[in-house]
Amino acid sequence: MSLADELTYPTADIEEIESSAVRIESLPLTRVRIDSLVLSDSPRLGAEDPHHVRMLAEAGDRLPPITVHRPTLRVIDGAHRVRAALLNGRTEIEARLLDCDPTDAFVLSVRANVTHGLPLSRADRAAAAARIILSHPDWSDSAVATATGISDKTVSRIRAQSSAGGVAQSTMRIGRDGRVRPVDSTQRRRHAAAIFHQQPDAGLREVARATGLSPATVRDVRERINRGEDPVPGRYRTAQQDRRAEAGPVATAPARQRPPASGRAARGPVVVDRQKLLVKLSEDPSLRHTEAGRRALRWLHHYCVDGDSIETLGRGLPPHWAPEVADLARSCAATWSELAAHLQQRAE
Repeated sequence: MSLADELTYPTADIEEIESSAVRIESLPLTRVRIDSLVLSDSPRLGAEDPHHVRMLAEAGDRLPPITVHRPTLRVIDGAHRVRAALLNGRTEIEARLLDCDPTDAFVLSVRANVTHGLPLSRADRAAAAARIILSHPDWSDSAVATATGISDKTVSRIRAQSSAGGVAQSTMRIGRDGRVRPVDSTQRRRHAAAIFHQQPDAGLREVARATGLSPATVRDVRERINRGEDPVPGRYRTAQQDRRAEAGPVATAPARQRPPASGRAARGPVVVDRQKLLVKLSEDPSLRHTEAGRRALRWLHHYCVDGDSIETLGRGLPPHWAPEVADLARSCAATWSELAAHLQQRAE
């Protein structure tokens, strides 16, 4: 066993990985011999793209330095640049050497190839997610999704397939915020539901702090209650709980809907002249002459969209990004709905 194989480092959480990605840019440059580098263990399922290599070779010495895992000399980022240097007859290449756990080096390699250069294919990213689930079983679906550039739902499906294949899964997850949460959140969800039954106007973050759930999970609990559903998704309920549900309803307080205030009917879809409203808002002195007001105006001008804008965006997106952007759109829609409910409550 070599010294490099004996070196061990504690595996990092997603925040530490992101910090390492930023820190790489500050590492000193070193010239390394190309024949000493290891090009295996790439997140790409296939070999390097020869067309991309030739294109990089034409750039000569104007390419950025590669990133190398110091203990093993495996290339973390820059395999195509290495091939281009060889094509140009180079024997050395500029590199930044990083000390970290080999499994974290792989995550950094995936992140680098998701965010720039020749992007990983969907199959590459899915395979990388499956590998990261094995090496970092306590990472949440959101953390793995951030590292691989796929949606949380896709990661969840890959994790379920791993479990079906007999791969042991951690009972805890580390989220993107670094907090550790249980995979089975049944009791915490029921605790959150009880809080909303007692305090229907409780804030998401307030309930999240009280229960240890993420704000997104708390929002899901609240939406389930408002729809009259069980606050715990079916996949989390045990067989015993399901049998109890079949035997009869649980004696809990009924889901409480916020009634329309002052006799106002519940509002359905509303058509708004976006441009006209934004002009009126921009002419309001209470908004124009305060920093908070100007910030609100800038935000509204930036994030308001209409049918034409959506159609243009839809045409511009390549098909392989459609599922992820669809998830993003649904997430934004949920946030806008929460804002609408908050503003409606203020108006009442």
